Amino acid sequence: MQSAAIPFSENFDSQTDFDQLWKDDSFNSPRSYSIENNHLKITTRAARNDRVKAHTRRKDFGVGTYSWRIFVPVFEENARCSIGAFLYHSGKPAYEFDFEIGSGKPQLRDELHAQPDDAVVYCTSQSHPFASEEFKVKMDKWSDFKITLSDVGGRYLIKWFINNQLVKTLQTDVKTKVKFSAYCSLENLSFMGTKWPTQEHYVLFDRFTFQQ
Repeated sequence: MQSAAIPFSENFDSQTDFDQLWKDDSFNSPRSYSIENNHLKITTRAARNDRVKAHTRRKDFGVGTYSWRIFVPVFEENARCSIGAFLYHSGKPAYEFDFEIGSGKPQLRDELHAQPDDAVVYCTSQSHPFASEEFKVKMDKWSDFKITLSDVGGRYLIKWFINNQLVKTLQTDVKTKVKFSAYCSLENLSFMGTKWPTQEHYVLFDRFTFQQ
């Protein structure tokens, strides 16, 4: 069995390697992703509930640092489309620590004083406890998103970083014996906007790494 301490690095430069290391988890959606020009490109269709996801075949990730380098495109304004970079444990109960990135609803954009070229970033723990805060990142640019998991008394302490800036810290009740898979996704999700997309959306992932 592979040790959770073994580093993992994916530069998305080989379709063969990707197929060996990653698994589809798209939900009632086409597997609309591929390796193109040394990037993982994921797309979603207009006016559809597409949820296009791929996760590492490894499910033993725990304490350590997780980094995604992502090109955040220009989103259609207030569209229900979200880039996902997250950790997920599919047991009962399920656990998820994530970044979700999209245009965002008008009220939230106003609260964040978002400029026209800003996307909204949700930094969320889905349970134990549920906690979510929202931040901003520029569209039409590459950005770095990082999650660190530390062991504090046998439970995970989470830190979220955007472009190397610490934006959120949370002590969870999730025991460190719980292990995760890592995900890259693009999903048309209702929480992110006020309307279904009227055009195709895409995202590019340049790199994902894990190190303890």
